[in-house]
Amino acid sequence: MLEFNLKKKQARKELYYKKNNFVTELGIKLINKKTDLILHKPHSSILFDERLKVKNSSNNDFIINDIDLIFEKEKKVDALICNFDLQIPLVKYSQNLFKNINKILNKNGYFCFNLLTLNSFITLKKIFLEIDDHVFNGAQLRFGPFHDVSNIITDLNYNKFKEVVVSTESLEVNYNSLKKMRKDFKEFGISNYYKDKLTFNKEFYKKCNRVFEQIINKNSYFPLELEIATFTSWK
Repeated sequence: MLEFNLKKKQARKELYYKKNNFVTELGIKLINKKTDLILHKPHSSILFDERLKVKNSSNNDFIINDIDLIFEKEKKVDALICNFDLQIPLVKYSQNLFKNINKILNKNGYFCFNLLTLNSFITLKKIFLEIDDHVFNGAQLRFGPFHDVSNIITDLNYNKFKEVVVSTESLEVNYNSLKKMRKDFKEFGISNYYKDKLTFNKEFYKKCNRVFEQIINKNSYFPLELEIATFTSWK
């Protein structure tokens, strides 16, 4: 089972994370677009960001930023909405997460959330796979976790969520600077939070810089693929 260094994640978030980074902003727009279509009027909701909207809300919303806090609530709610906040917890807690979320929702309550899918970072993952194989004679887990949409749908159904609907938004961000891409990663909170220690050395860094320079010189940019899946389901 994969384990994560959540203290490292929190420390980096405090140092680098920017609330208005472009990925988070896009995710919020996608979720708000979904919730605008829901006619159900929730009397109470849990939101992981104050910018997330609940149409027809009774203004009895709880804003939290820690997934563990939702399981401490004694009262049930009519909606739970989060934006990329489940990226790591879905691996850390496995199916127990959906099971526990189902428990805190009232009957006919809805659950809406975003995830980055396996179709993200395609070019970047391929390049680092080749570099690691060349330098260290084997692949290392440098990015993620990313999620398989079909597996998430299966897990939601297994945990008694119904009418699961998913839509995906694909985009490609083109960089002409490796420094700028790394800066954006930090601002979004993309990093390696696995407990298994990664291997680095001078040859690795030289190879990375050389490969990125070759791609940018050839294409004038380096492509970074992102695919955001927005899920809506009901208890």
